[in-house]
Amino acid sequence: MDKLPVALTIAGFDPSAGAGVLADVRTFAAFGVSAVAAVTSLTFQNNREFFGAVHQSGATVRSQVESLTERYSIVCAKTGMLPTVEVVREVALLFRDENLPAPVVDPVLMSSSGKQLMEDAAVSVLTNELFPICRVVTPNIPEAEKLTEMQITSEAQMRAAAAQIRKSGARAVLIKGGHLSGDLSIDVLDDGGEISVFRGERIPGAELHGSGCVLSAAIAAGLCKGMTLKNAVADAKSFVLEKLRKVVGGQLSVTSRKRPENQ
Repeated sequence: MDKLPVALTIAGFDPSAGAGVLADVRTFAAFGVSAVAAVTSLTFQNNREFFGAVHQSGATVRSQVESLTERYSIVCAKTGMLPTVEVVREVALLFRDENLPAPVVDPVLMSSSGKQLMEDAAVSVLTNELFPICRVVTPNIPEAEKLTEMQITSEAQMRAAAAQIRKSGARAVLIKGGHLSGDLSIDVLDDGGEISVFRGERIPGAELHGSGCVLSAAIAAGLCKGMTLKNAVADAKSFVLEKLRKVVGGQLSVTSRKRPENQ
């Protein structure tokens, strides 16, 4: 571990290991990056249903992170489930106080089964205090709609939503288009006003619990290894695509990270 770049994830614990810190750690390992983690919430779920959670206090999250920064030099970071105002605010303070690298922020608002994972009041704190210090925010379509109060049904609306989220202070925004209809999976990256559109294969019938966690962790890992954000996103999309192919084929391992077409 002392010889590899170290990536930090601050997220929830999913006992099914499909999402949260366990999925992040597996993803970091697949990219050859060492992982450390702080847990924000102990959730009760499997890959189909979310039953509940016990959230950590801000002080508990801080103690976890401070014990890690005492020993390791963190090269990159990502955040996932930040359930309460207290936790969001403490995480934002930690990134400033500990001089941590600008994180990839996955704004986990709802579970895939439709259960709320973040307090309504915490959303504005996330936007005002964490977005301005992150490297990129990675909402899916429903999350982007909640963050912008826009309806998003097209690529043009994805671009508009990304621009609006960036106005809140985020340096870059990746709108994930998996919820749109069509033969292609379209993601839109707005990095400081520079737009990249990633068009990839959509695999019919493929459902992957925790795919958003895996994608954001893969982006962080790419940044950890010195990639540009655009290349890190392309590599991460390829990684998730191969994972979806494995799921459809009944296999669990993922080794390929061929980049999708982007423009």
